[in-house]
Amino acid sequence: MATITNEAQLQQAIEQIQGLCRAIDSLRTDIFPKNPKNFAIMAEGPVDEIRKLQADIDAYIQHLEASGTPVGS
Repeated sequence: MATITNEAQLQQAIEQIQGLCRAIDSLRTDIFPKNPKNFAIMAEGPVDEIRKLQADIDAYIQHLEASGTPVGS
């Protein structure tokens, strides 16, 4: 995802993180008990994407703080 520039994109990023967390939880339920190494490998992609999205969210919030715009406006 590119840089977040508005509330709609912020909401989309949050929803994407939630979906990725659900995917990891599903892997944890289905794969981890049988093969923890495979779980770690399969979860790596979603975890990396969560980190990228979180960095975009952090940058957006920092931008709002710097401009004096309250989050949610």
